[in-house]
Amino acid sequence: MNQVVFVTGATGQQGGAVADRLLRDGWQVRALTRHPDSARARALADAGAQLIAGSLEDPATIDRCVDGVYGVYSVHPGPLAPDQDEVAAGKAVTDAAVKYGVAHLVYSSGLGADRGGQPTKWEIEQYIAASGVSATVLRPSSFMENLITQSATVGIRDGALRTAAAAHVRQQFIALDDIGAFAALALRNPDDYRGRTLELVADTLTPPEVAAEVSAAMGRQVPYLQRPIEELRRINERFARGYELLNSGDGIVPGVDADALRALHPGLMSLRDWLDRKGAELIRPLLDPRP
Repeated sequence: MNQVVFVTGATGQQGGAVADRLLRDGWQVRALTRHPDSARARALADAGAQLIAGSLEDPATIDRCVDGVYGVYSVHPGPLAPDQDEVAAGKAVTDAAVKYGVAHLVYSSGLGADRGGQPTKWEIEQYIAASGVSATVLRPSSFMENLITQSATVGIRDGALRTAAAAHVRQQFIALDDIGAFAALALRNPDDYRGRTLELVADTLTPPEVAAEVSAAMGRQVPYLQRPIEELRRINERFARGYELLNSGDGIVPGVDADALRALHPGLMSLRDWLDRKGAELIRPLLDPRP
């Protein structure tokens, strides 16, 4: 494919997964980065992506990124980046998509955004719907990769799985690679995905069940230890509130049909699939860190 897709957050974990998938599928990718000399940015450039240095705070930079592209993947940081205004950035990218006649925009929201759990993302969803741009909304659940990438706050660390979730609480999960797959589907088939919202859930497990799956994949016991919510609050208030919502029983979005998602994307991975395909190798260094 010769069409260009602008991917926000392409050096981050979700935007990066989408950029990688689009590049593998033959799309051209335009990536905005604050740090063009970073290892991740250089890897994107080596894979064929066009890098633009700058940030979404600058309207001229957004225009430069969106002008002439076929599609846009719009993802913005949540509670782990409180210094960034995700609503302003999401609206600005949408405005640019309308201004330059983008064929299709895919917005990454959050699971249950319409149920009050993620008001900033819901505000952006409503703005996109009112803009008239051809769009698909993806609402990912918790990333399986958070078991690794957020180990300083929650995840696998020092031989155990630690989160602030109560042991009986079920949590919904999706792999980053599968978010990339759904983004590619929507961009490749806009007529089929225009106006649709997809709640992305591939697996639903309690923390001890997650620990049991990890233990089986690693061939060793990886226990679950619940982290006090106040410890998490000292790191990030919004992150702590998310776990409070989860522990209250309101964190599960009902009615999500993983089988229906798998019909659209047959490769959709359960946690066990993800561990078998790539997760176990990523987790191993966390269990056996080198001195």
